[in-house]
Amino acid sequence: MKIIKEGYKGIEVETISYTKHPAKIMWDMLKQTWISLQDIEYDVNNNNIRKFIIDSLAKRLNPTPQETIMVQVVFRNISRVNLAQLTRHRGWLFNSESQMPQSVNHNVIVPLNIVNSEYYERAKKLIKDSQDLYEDMTKGNENKETTNIPYQDARYLLLHGQTADISAAFTLPQLVNAAAMRLENNTHDEINYTFRILIRDLRKLINEDIELDDLDKYIYNYLLGSCDTFGAKSKINLCHDAMFGNSFKRFKDGNKYVTKATDECLLDYKKLAWYQELKRIYEEEPELLLPGEKEMIESWEE
Repeated sequence: MKIIKEGYKGIEVETISYTKHPAKIMWDMLKQTWISLQDIEYDVNNNNIRKFIIDSLAKRLNPTPQETIMVQVVFRNISRVNLAQLTRHRGWLFNSESQMPQSVNHNVIVPLNIVNSEYYERAKKLIKDSQDLYEDMTKGNENKETTNIPYQDARYLLLHGQTADISAAFTLPQLVNAAAMRLENNTHDEINYTFRILIRDLRKLINEDIELDDLDKYIYNYLLGSCDTFGAKSKINLCHDAMFGNSFKRFKDGNKYVTKATDECLLDYKKLAWYQELKRIYEEEPELLLPGEKEMIESWEE
């Protein structure tokens, strides 16, 4: 039996690179709008430059220069379920680990609610059977003369929980936009956790980077601090998905459609793996909680 990962803990996001000195780049982009400013060189101590950049971040001026801020990362140990969700983000660039040119590593994520259920032993047997079958089918594929079932065909018998790595490149505003959906507790789970790891670790790198000036760090922290769900700034929930509605109740319902979806939702949110993950995060990784989630989780125990 190879590695079974119980729950999402163990997922990693390695930052490959990020735009250095975004403040200078934003200023050089912004100043072209005004003929009188085009000859002014970037100076972190120039209050007028600082005001222009901050107004651009707040979209009081042209926000387009924010799109020059690029981030490149590698998502490690994520499931194929997570990978399929990540690659839906248009505008992001991806390079995924392949299951085709060589034998895969048999690592599988099993959600906590299955781990803690009566079905776990059967799940482990299914994983083992799938792995054994894959290895039997591909045995001898190291040599052309002994080829059995090629890897690209044998992979069809692997599970959605099979882990893989994928690299990605995106702009920081694209991350903010994606986070508005992916950090929503009522609709997302493993990818939700993955985004939290990404945001936490990138923020740590930025704040420890001695090459960045204080305005560079302000830009990164402003945008990373904006990574939250739709409606979070107003402390309302706008999720009217039929599965759970606003069952997690971090914020009040944002409108009558959210309330209707919550009252008529199809499933009990307390049976969801993400419900158990959030309780684990509360105990083990509280720095990953978003504003209001500590109180939300504590309210479940009442």
